[in-house]
Parts: sequence; C-alpha cells; structure tokens
Amino acid sequence: MFNKAGPISIPSSKLVPVDKASCGKILAVYKDEVVEGRIIKSISPQHAIMLIKGKQLLARTEGVPLKPGQLASFKVAETSPQCILKFLEVTSDQEDGITDLLMRSHFRGSPHKCLMALLNALRVSREGSARETVPRILMRMGALLSRISLRPHDVAHPEFLKSFIDGSGLMWENKLRTLLLSGLEPRHQTEAFIEHDLKGLAFKALADAGTGKQFSAQAMTSFLDDMEHHQWLNLSALEEKGKLLFIIPMQWPDKLTFAQLLIDLGARRGGRGGENNEDRAFKLSLFLDMSHLGPVQVHASVLEKAIRVRFLVSNEDIQSFFDQYTPGLQQQLERHGFSLQQVTCRLEERASLASTSLVDAIIDADEHTISLIA
Repeated sequence: MFNKAGPISIPSSKLVPVDKASCGKILAVYKDEVVEGRIIKSISPQHAIMLIKGKQLLARTEGVPLKPGQLASFKVAETSPQCILKFLEVTSDQEDGITDLLMRSHFRGSPHKCLMALLNALRVSREGSARETVPRILMRMGALLSRISLRPHDVAHPEFLKSFIDGSGLMWENKLRTLLLSGLEPRHQTEAFIEHDLKGLAFKALADAGTGKQFSAQAMTSFLDDMEHHQWLNLSALEEKGKLLFIIPMQWPDKLTFAQLLIDLGARRGGRGGENNEDRAFKLSLFLDMSHLGPVQVHASVLEKAIRVRFLVSNEDIQSFFDQYTPGLQQQLERHGFSLQQVTCRLEERASLASTSLVDAIIDADEHTISLIA
C-alpha cells in the first residue's frame, strides 16, 4: 500500500507517518552524526527511496551520484525544519538484504523495458533454433507487447491509449475484481483475461515450473515489481493530484524506445481555495526521444475549447520544422472545434532535454522527507 512519508505517498508497507519538522526525532539522528543509508529505488533523476536506520524515506538526490543498491555514509547537516544529509562516500556497492530485483529496478526505464530485454535475450539465444523451442507463453507476451506498442510511422488509432492501458498490465487487479464480482464461472474467463494482459501472462509464466527453466525468472519478477511500482505511483498521483503517467513502448525499425505521457486532469483531492474544477485547464505533457528529431517535449493545455501548445527541442532545424507545422496544426484543431491560441517552440540543451523524466511532474519539488547534498 501507499503509506505517508512526510507529505507524500510512496510504496512501502513499512513506512510510518513522518512530519518534516520532526524528521530528526523520527529518524533518531542528531546534527553532525554520521549515518549510513542505502538507495533502494530511483523514482526519478531527482528522487529516490532510501533506507536509513530501518526507515524507508523519500529523498531528494539531485547532484548526488548514487545508484540503486549502493550503501553510502552521510553526515547530518540539519535536522529541522528538514533533514539534510551531506554525502560523504559510497561504502558498499553490494546489495545487502535487499533483493537484486529491487536494486536493479529503475522506474524511468518503464516496466516494459525489462520485459523487452528478456524477450530480446530469448530471441537471440534461440536464433537458428526451431520456433517450437521458444516457450509459447513468451511468444504470446511478445505478440501482445508488439500490439500495444506505438509505431511512429503509423496513424495512431483514437482508441490506442485505451488499448495500451488494457493490455499493459496496469489494470490487471481491476479485471480480476470485476470477474470475481460478476458471479460467473471464473476459470475460462480468467484464461481470456490472462491472454490479453501482460501482467497476467507474467504471473502465468512464473507459475509454470516447466516454462520457468527456459528464461530468467528473476527478470520476469523484475518486470512485475516495476509494474506494481508504476501502478502505485499512478494511484497516489491520481488521488492526490489528479495526474496519471504512462510510459508507452515505441517500436522503431531498429530499436525500441519509450514515450512518456503525463495527463493532468486539473484537480487535486479535496480542491483548493474553492476553485471550480470545471474552470481548470486539462493538461498533457509528452516526451519523445526520436532518432531523426532527437529529444522532444510537448506541453499542451486545454481550457474549454482553447488550446495552448509549447514544444521544447534541441535542434534549430527541428525548431524550424515545428514553426512551419503550426498552420497545419491550427487547421486540424479547428476542424474538431478547437481554437489554437498559442504555439511556442523553444530550444533547450540536448543533454538536459534527453534526461527528462515526467515523474518529476508528479512529485512536487518540496515533496520529500530528506534532502541529500554533495
């Protein structure tokens, strides 16, 4: 479950409520004390879950060169109003008591990246072998992943996002709940659900002892772990901020990349200051890293029928391309009853743009329990 750590929710059954102002007391640390902490999981380039003195806490890690699994020593710089730990050194790169799965999982890579790595490794190892030697269930997973991947040169179907969500594994538990509440004979229905759901197929692959000998069970478990972190992150973000994040596979002729799509419904739980949700803008953010265009961010806001769009690119030629594309975009939107009020295209440094993680848009800048400094 998501439990509170400071003002945010992070996925752990062991987290306890933490107030920023009393962080030092909760952690039982004092100024200038040297403590050890382990990076359990990267949430974004700027945030990670850390284990310090038996407590799992969300840390702001910007500028501190640590990787999941590393054990490091820190000096307590401040305890109030917020815990600030000064990084001293890495004391161990070895995972100790935490599974390799958790150490290697990294949310920004997408749950499906781990699955694709498993399927590609299987494909390479089976090249030249008979097709029937490949476990059938893995062939089914590969086919389903291909169906829910976006192909950039194809025209996206209006129902693509719905189809992706349905097959991605994000709704697996909801499907089972619906089945159990339906009162129908579950056996054959469950098989149908499994066939069209990556998470269901992954569980089935692990449950099949014979199949498990033909692929890395650890890699499959890693996919399931990353998927559940993705589910929990979206559940918390939707409840608290009205936001959803999807990381969508994009199948190119020579490689697989991932598009990040952030949907902001413009409403926080409980509302703020009596604002009317109907008056708030609906926002979309999209990040793509394409071989011929480079990294591109698109931010769009929709208020009633008025749309504003902002592009961030790393190349002047691409900037010129988007500038020339604006009239066509305006005509397309007008045909659907929308008014394009503003379009801007700004140049950004390529390295900075390429490191984009829309997870940071879900975790606000001040939503962390401790801060690490170099």
